[in-house]
Amino acid sequence: MRHGQGYHSIAEDGHSIRDPSLTPQDRTPPRLPLRRALQTCALTFQPAVSRGLKVIALPYAEEASDAPCDTGSELDLLQAEFPEHIDFDNVKHGWWVHEGEYAFDPAALIARAAKLRRWIKQRPEKEVVLVARGFFNHFLTGDVDKEGNQKTPWWEETELRTFRFVEDGEEADPAFYGGGRTVDGEDAAMIRETEESLKRMGDKTAKGKAEGVKNVNNPQERRESLANYEVNSEIEVAA
Repeated sequence: MRHGQGYHSIAEDGHSIRDPSLTPQDRTPPRLPLRRALQTCALTFQPAVSRGLKVIALPYAEEASDAPCDTGSELDLLQAEFPEHIDFDNVKHGWWVHEGEYAFDPAALIARAAKLRRWIKQRPEKEVVLVARGFFNHFLTGDVDKEGNQKTPWWEETELRTFRFVEDGEEADPAFYGGGRTVDGEDAAMIRETEESLKRMGDKTAKGKAEGVKNVNNPQERRESLANYEVNSEIEVAA
């Protein structure tokens, strides 16, 4: 699932807002550990949370960008804002720094997506719900090429899709990173969208793959766009 509408989506300079919250519009419908995703989980799955289900904050699911709106808050702030029902054991101080395995170059993003899939695959639960980011979801589902260009349409806010892991011996999808079963020498933990999800989505995914998608969500382009905005703002202030 992709998160819902945050303030960065409606403000003119939205990408410059650090870790924005959900807007009032999306505080009831569905919307890790950025603030808006944690709010989404607490609201959307409130009945399950009330029964004692823990929401696990996992940095592997952060966005494929270092824009302020895609940069999370420090652990202490998140723990103070979400004192109950959130498991922060996987979140370390400084987790939001976009370096190393959290860098946003295509190779690092593909590797991080594989780590997240393996983490989910090793969970004891039969079903897992993940609330993640619109662009990173393309890396997670294998819908990007090796240069990080997305091959399917953008995930809408609150959009929900379901996937299953590809079984051993099952034919690999050549569209999933070229059909390779490993990433950096480890199990790629390939996933495939379920038939039910494809029917629910109509022809959106298939049409996007067939016609091609203009890549408007390249991490480097987003960084350059934000840099241009900041420069222009300084010029306006100086004038």
